[in-house]
Amino acid sequence: MKQFLGGVGVIAIVALQTFRSGVPATWRLRRLARSKPVRQACEDAEEQLRARLAAIARTYGLRPVFSQTIDDCWRASRVDLLPGHSLVGPAMTGHLQIVAYFAPSAPVERAIPELIERLPPRLQYADCLAPKPEPDSPGPHSTLDGQDHVTVDWDIPGDRLMTAWVLPRKDRHTLRRQVSSDPDGLTLEQVREAHGPLIAWTLTATYYEKPKTR
Repeated sequence: MKQFLGGVGVIAIVALQTFRSGVPATWRLRRLARSKPVRQACEDAEEQLRARLAAIARTYGLRPVFSQTIDDCWRASRVDLLPGHSLVGPAMTGHLQIVAYFAPSAPVERAIPELIERLPPRLQYADCLAPKPEPDSPGPHSTLDGQDHVTVDWDIPGDRLMTAWVLPRKDRHTLRRQVSSDPDGLTLEQVREAHGPLIAWTLTATYYEKPKTR
């Protein structure tokens, strides 16, 4: 009887936290994630990221050859393991990530040191500049694109090749996921075979947030 009552108590606590979490029903959030305003926000964010990637290509003399894009919408947890934690953050988030692969205009042995030299300095602490990476140091490396942090990585011939991007595992919080590549149907290995060692830039954007209800 005590075990039964304990189980009922736990269920009641979880149900109360779910009700008080401010996160709408999953079916409502799935419908919102597929709605026209959210899809338009995603398209606008992708257009902005593509413009930034075009500027990166011009700045560093790179030729775009391949890209991988993931559009994710997920909901917040309804169970508050930490007191007050469920009150923080949005009920639903739309997030976009683009990994763009470029072919350097010069041999990679010369292109990578020149790229590193031109990367802007990055603040590591309040008043300390982080050292720039070495050409053969493993990545990805964090850098600045305007005011935003991005990551850059590159193939090291004969030593280390960038692995294909591994998608995050979907879980019960994932409402919608759309994955695409450009050109469609190609793999990173095929692109590398055609163009040689590559340089990759990863840009991200949060394009939609739905506040929690109170």
